[in-house]
Amino acid sequence: MNPAVVTLHKAKHLLAHVLVAAGIRQWPQATLGDSGETATGFYADFGLSCAPDGDELHRLNDEMTRVLRDCRVFRELNLAAPEAAEIFQGQPWKLQQVSAILETDRRVRCYEIDGVVDVCDCVLKDLRELRTVHPEKFAVVRAWPVVWSDRGHDILFTRIAGEMFPPPLPCECCPV
Repeated sequence: MNPAVVTLHKAKHLLAHVLVAAGIRQWPQATLGDSGETATGFYADFGLSCAPDGDELHRLNDEMTRVLRDCRVFRELNLAAPEAAEIFQGQPWKLQQVSAILETDRRVRCYEIDGVVDVCDCVLKDLRELRTVHPEKFAVVRAWPVVWSDRGHDILFTRIAGEMFPPPLPCECCPV
């Protein structure tokens, strides 16, 4: 794979990782929820006491730019069950993901961006790919509440979403 060419799918996926890292830097005590791609961008869910306002979203966008600019470590981790349980202690959504993965696999594939670890089994763990995503091509644009239900318990998250503009090159898995 040529790291100089990052398709729309890859750029959105990478930005979801960067959003998680930036969000944890901005709100270190937040629980992590789901994260991923949207049709036009990316999102991540954070357990916050209240939704961030426009200024906080702007600061989050700036933090994403710092992550992209200053990142020194972007790598894959393959964790055994005890390691994963320790890393994601106090993170119910992530512990459920870990538990589901361990039903069929012996190890949990994760990534690390400068000390922030999250569950992901993608192959995008190359710092050169991360460097190809330019801060002027995305913006964190909105936040709204989402609920995760597990065994009769509801956990409120704040979904934070960003958009890309103009989109990078399309790929075979992302219709134009």
